[in-house]
Amino acid sequence: MDGTDSVIDQLRRAVTANREQGPSWAGAIRMRVHLQPAGGPGTKVMPPTYAPERSGDAPVYIEETRRIAGEDKSCISLDSVASQANRAELALADEIALKNAHVPTIWVDQGEFGLHSALEFSHRSYDAWIEDAVVDGRRFGDTEEWVQMASSKRHDLAALLRHSPVSILLGSWASRLKNPQGAARLARILTSEIIAVGAEKGARAKSKRDIHNVSKGITLYKAGADSPERVVLDPAQAAKGDNGKEAPFADGRPSSAGYGSVTPSLSDHGGITMEYALQIATISLPAIRECRFPEAGEHDDSRDVAGRLMLVTLGLRLLALQVERGYDLRSGCLLTPEADPTFELIDRLGQTVDSWSVMDTDTAALLETAKELGAEHGLDWASGDMRLKASDVQLELLRGSLAKSTSGV
Repeated sequence: MDGTDSVIDQLRRAVTANREQGPSWAGAIRMRVHLQPAGGPGTKVMPPTYAPERSGDAPVYIEETRRIAGEDKSCISLDSVASQANRAELALADEIALKNAHVPTIWVDQGEFGLHSALEFSHRSYDAWIEDAVVDGRRFGDTEEWVQMASSKRHDLAALLRHSPVSILLGSWASRLKNPQGAARLARILTSEIIAVGAEKGARAKSKRDIHNVSKGITLYKAGADSPERVVLDPAQAAKGDNGKEAPFADGRPSSAGYGSVTPSLSDHGGITMEYALQIATISLPAIRECRFPEAGEHDDSRDVAGRLMLVTLGLRLLALQVERGYDLRSGCLLTPEADPTFELIDRLGQTVDSWSVMDTDTAALLETAKELGAEHGLDWASGDMRLKASDVQLELLRGSLAKSTSGV
C-alpha cells in the first residue's frame, strides 16, 4: 500500500459513521503551525487594521488575551477566519486557472467585467451575482437547480457537492431564499486563523518628502468638466459644489493631491513584535460525518462515505495550498514556519492517532483519488461546472457604478 492509499484508508475510516467503525473515534484533522517573521524573531510585522467603533478614531487591531500552554498571552489577529477562507478560495481558483486541479464551481460571465466564479464572490454559491444571473433565458434563482442548492442541509448535499463543494467546507447561507423547508445555512467545516502570540504594539513614523517645497498655503480646486486637468488653481476653472461655490479638491491642500511634503508624525497603528505567530486550522470530522448525498431521495452508505472523502481531501488540499504558497499575508507581514507543518488526525479526546507531513503528503493525488472513488458512486465532478450570464440589470449596475466612480462620485 503506497502513501496515498494508506492516508485514503485512514481518512475513509475517519469519515465512516457506523457502529462497526466507531463513529466517534475521530474528532478532527488539525494543523498547528508556529511561524516567525521572515526577518527573524523581533522583526516587526503589520496586522490588519479595522474601523474603530467611533467615527474619527484611529483604526484598531483585534486584540485579546488567550490561554496558551497554561499561560495568559496577549494576542493580536494576523489573519482572521474569514480572511483565511478567502485566501484558500483564491489559491484554489489559481489552481483551476492553471489547470492543476478541477473542482467544480459556478461561473458568471459578466461581459467586459470578466468571468468570475463562486470562489470569488463573498457569499459563495449563494451570492446575489449568482442568484440573479441568467441561465437558458431564466433568472437562476427561479430554477429548480437553485432551489435544490439553496435548500441544502447536511443530510442532503448532493446538489451543492456537484456544483460548489467549497461552499460546504467554508460555510454558506442562502439568506434571501423564502422556503417553507428553510434556507441553507451551513456552518464552516474547515476553519483556519493566524494569531500573533505574546504581541507587543510598536510605533511607526509616517512622513513624505517631496523634492519641491510646495506651500501648504495654496488651495487646489477640483477641475471643471471641460478641463483636461485633475486639479486647478484658478477658481474660475473649478467645478462647482452643491452650494454653487468652487469645489476644493479634497481638503484643498496640495498634499491631498499628492504634492508637497508630509510632516513626520507617529502612526496610531505602528505594527507589532511577537514571540511567534500561530496558525490554528481544523477540519471537523463530526461535521463531515453528518454529510449525506442522497440520489432520488435514497441514501446509500458507500455513496455518503465517498462524498465525505471528496470533502475531506479537498479540505486538506486547501490547507496545503497555504503552506505551499507561503505566508506573505500583506505588506510588512511575511512569515515562515519554524518547522515543517503537519496534519494531525486526533481522536474524540484530542489525542493524536496519526499524522502526516504537509509537504510530504501529495494532497493533490489524495483529492484525485477521492474524486475517482466518488465518480464510481455517481458523485462526478467532471461536469459539475455551471455557466451563467450576468443579467442586463447586473451589467447596467456595474456600468453605472463604474461611471460614478470615474467621475468621482
